Amino acid sequence: MPQLAPHIFELLHNQGVQHAFGIPGDFALTLYDALAESKIKPIVMTHEPCAGFAADAYARIRGLGLAVVTYSVGGLNMVNAVAGAYAEKSPLVVLSGSPGVRERRERDLLHHKVKTFDTQRRVYEEVSLYAKTLDNPTTADADIHRALDYAITFKRPVYLEIPRDMVYAEIEEAEHQPPPIKRTDSDALTEAIAETLEMLNRAASPVMLVGVEVHRFWLQEKIVMLAEKLGVPVCATMLGKSVFPEGHPQYIGVYNGEVGHPYVRNIVEESDCLLMLGAFMTDFNLGLFSAHLNPASTIYVTSERIAIKHHEYPNVRLEDFITALCSSKELPHHNPSGITPMKPRVAPANGKMSMSALLYELNQFIDSNTVVVTDAGDVLFAADDIQTQEGTSFLCPAFYASMGFGVPSAIGAQLADPFRRAIALVGDGAFQMTGMELLTAKRLELNPIVIVVNNSSFASLRMMGHQNADFVNISSINYAEYAKILGGQGFVIETAQQLRQAFHLARESDTFSILDVRLSPDDLSPASQRVADLFAKTLKG
Repeated sequence: MPQLAPHIFELLHNQGVQHAFGIPGDFALTLYDALAESKIKPIVMTHEPCAGFAADAYARIRGLGLAVVTYSVGGLNMVNAVAGAYAEKSPLVVLSGSPGVRERRERDLLHHKVKTFDTQRRVYEEVSLYAKTLDNPTTADADIHRALDYAITFKRPVYLEIPRDMVYAEIEEAEHQPPPIKRTDSDALTEAIAETLEMLNRAASPVMLVGVEVHRFWLQEKIVMLAEKLGVPVCATMLGKSVFPEGHPQYIGVYNGEVGHPYVRNIVEESDCLLMLGAFMTDFNLGLFSAHLNPASTIYVTSERIAIKHHEYPNVRLEDFITALCSSKELPHHNPSGITPMKPRVAPANGKMSMSALLYELNQFIDSNTVVVTDAGDVLFAADDIQTQEGTSFLCPAFYASMGFGVPSAIGAQLADPFRRAIALVGDGAFQMTGMELLTAKRLELNPIVIVVNNSSFASLRMMGHQNADFVNISSINYAEYAKILGGQGFVIETAQQLRQAFHLARESDTFSILDVRLSPDDLSPASQRVADLFAKTLKG
């Protein structure tokens, strides 16, 4: 009979999980013993939120991520990061150690307990798709398989709590029952495809808008094939940025309502057939709801809903819809020669550093061997004008928008894909939350490049009409010197020439680098300036 925790780790390793992020604690020590004996490498972080962010980024690249924490002080400390994974559909598995089954019966006031012994599990029920305490050897195997099936199928976090006296408990193997998932109704699929083809064939200016689910469900190749068959312009949402190769001649940029590039906005909003695939219609993806999309011209397809004009098609899977559409012999082909590929709104500068110049130089530096991670804030909106070189080479928290995502996610990303260099673009406020995690990068001999936008303020709050408020100003340090204290290398950047030189030296380094980019608090990216203008209009009524 298999033992509980070793069985979980074996199943996860079989799914491609090679690293587990977390921090051990007394209720998880035995669980960490089992982890250390498994084929999965424990990655001990400096803080549980960082473990959650790193595991989230790992999941976005690998298809499944793992965080292992202790009871309450560990698990509850990580809730924010897991909430972000849930909101943005990242398949993260959380394993938490907890008081033993016998302890719960005999000792009521154990340390780390909050209200009841089930408090943490109930909290995780709100930020995960499936949450279970594995306290029954008879049902544990079924619970484990159900959790993993839910994570893999629905691309959401799941939570398993393991009492410390159950870690090596022998469990009964159960017959594996797949989860109750949505299955495609063939008649509904036929009708949905027929209506889609009718719209595409009648359209004079069709456009494809692709989102993050294209990556989550591993549909990138089919989407490229579909785009090339149609010969239409393709754009992405901010959360789905880089799911379509940004160097492709049909790719025109990120659609973000009035925040985005005017050319992209006009192409999308004037289209008479907008094919939206795997896109979340969030405020950030719609330029703070400044988008003007006509439902009568829209085909909206996600894993949760398919709507064509005003018609709903239940029980049709995203994967089946895209596969059927891609293989249809009735797809029209348009002339792609009139498409203007992506044009970032940034320009070079030879003098004092600016946000626009930073983005320009970053675009010259990144290549097919890099993955770019941004944090929340101005750096997130700035990504509108970053042009990556490969598909799925950009990660960001563009829906949940939690600060602190950038640095730990760069570590998770580089472990998930060791053949690509991670570049994190973070504000100084976000860096102060999780920048200490570079100690982990040093210990693991990773070499991410961290660009800190050092403007001594929460720039995203300043652009919301609070330029003169004291609470948007933050303390600043010399981040280049801080890098050296942590064991890396640092560069103070005040000119474009210094930035180019720093990029060159960082590329050659086998340790992490911090590029301390000194900017004025009023210096915003082109997209953030548009956000500021929108807020100004709103405030004026």
